[in-house]
Amino acid sequence: MKELALVTIHGMGKHKPYYFADLEDKLKRMLGRENWDKISFQNVQYAPILQGPQNKLWNDIIRNKDNDIDATKLRKFFLFGFGDAGSLEYSAHSKDKKEYLAVQAEIQSVLSKAYLELGSNKKKPIIIIAQSLGCQVISNYLWDASKGINIFEKMKGNNSDKNDFLKLKSLRKLVTTGCNIPLFISGLKTRKCFKKPNTKFEWDNFYDPDDVLGWPLRQLDKTFEFINDYDINAGGLLTSWNPLSHGQYWSDNSVLRPLSQSILFLLDQK
Repeated sequence: MKELALVTIHGMGKHKPYYFADLEDKLKRMLGRENWDKISFQNVQYAPILQGPQNKLWNDIIRNKDNDIDATKLRKFFLFGFGDAGSLEYSAHSKDKKEYLAVQAEIQSVLSKAYLELGSNKKKPIIIIAQSLGCQVISNYLWDASKGINIFEKMKGNNSDKNDFLKLKSLRKLVTTGCNIPLFISGLKTRKCFKKPNTKFEWDNFYDPDDVLGWPLRQLDKTFEFINDYDINAGGLLTSWNPLSHGQYWSDNSVLRPLSQSILFLLDQK
């Protein structure tokens, strides 16, 4: 049986099925085979939910001879990147919430796999690492879980062990990198964080000052003050000093070392 669940959530942009490859390879080396074999390593893939409609829209616009479009590469970057964020937020406030709920269902599907690998034990710890838009995605999931709304409505009155696990009651560590939650709530007078899923829960947020999409979070509201913000210099010679640092967090030791230490600590507590 596995002893700990490590779940990754990708950020915005065109779907990359193996977005977690660098993180996985480096953690394996840091932790060693014996420790890695104790981990249920799971990866949320929500991009395909949005990718199909985006591809169709792109083709409909570009192939239309009546449209005079310049800077197509940059336009494609914004459509496939920020289009993810805009589409999910729009869906969250629509009548059927189709895409929003589909993303939450994907998270639950991944957690269900982890639950089985952990021997259906709701008390075994979970660590989640989320990048960019994925930080907003998991924040929404935790908010809904704490309120019992949206996908969690059908769980009301049902206190099964699996449902507690799906509600992330055993989430011990949330690691966010290049987090852009402030972009979604900056214009709101009231900004509130979700309630901690348990008393031992910790949230570490890593951002590079050169990454315009990565932000500190503690100042959003008093309810965010428990978060540990860390400013780091992510990336190498060509990326650490500019916005390209946004894609470099998961291969940077400033993130990987504390993450591996958290994993080892929780494995030792079993």
